Amino acid sequence: MQASFDPLWRRLLEGGVRPRPARRYLAELKDHLDDLIAEERRAMSDPRDAETRALSRLGSFDMLADAMIERREFQTWGRKVPVAAYLIAPAVALAAVTVLSVAAVVLTVKQVHGAAGAPPQWLGEFATGMMFFSHAILPVLLAWALGVAAFRNRSALLWPACGIVAMAALGTTFHVTLTLPSATTHGEVSVSPDGIVAFGALLAAAALPYAALLLWRSARERQGV
Repeated sequence: MQASFDPLWRRLLEGGVRPRPARRYLAELKDHLDDLIAEERRAMSDPRDAETRALSRLGSFDMLADAMIERREFQTWGRKVPVAAYLIAPAVALAAVTVLSVAAVVLTVKQVHGAAGAPPQWLGEFATGMMFFSHAILPVLLAWALGVAAFRNRSALLWPACGIVAMAALGTTFHVTLTLPSATTHGEVSVSPDGIVAFGALLAAAALPYAALLLWRSARERQGV
């Protein structure tokens, strides 16, 4: 990819084109430009103007970008359906993994408790670890995945930010707690929302990598890298 195509590359990504078809499109344009330059050099007495005339024949970057951006089959899901990509899909993934985690712990408790009476200590630690993962670790991992995808695709800030905030809110709102059965009591599954401090901590952990990536890219672009 020629350095002169960098503005077109950024324009394509900002317009929602997926990186892979964008790279393929730029490779085809470069090959076409090389052919045009060769034609101009054969036709002109001054070859120094060949690239300028070839670029003029190729078309403006705005025109070339618009031709690709208008084709929805090449756009990211974040561009086509941002609500689904940044809000619905992560929320469904978080809910599904949480339900599976609870089911796995409950089934394990039933099997161990039925065979040995009171659950052993390791089972309590296992249950606590699984629930901590589902409400504190998984939302952060999903938020990081959203941030990386948004950064890679140069998505507008609004929807990735909404998705990251939603992950932190869901993680702190749906804090599942498991009480294991004992010799005298039954086990219990409950939801106990965390407070605003926990939400702030989770949001900071979820958003910091995405913010750092945006700052890093902004600094590189200001330096002209």
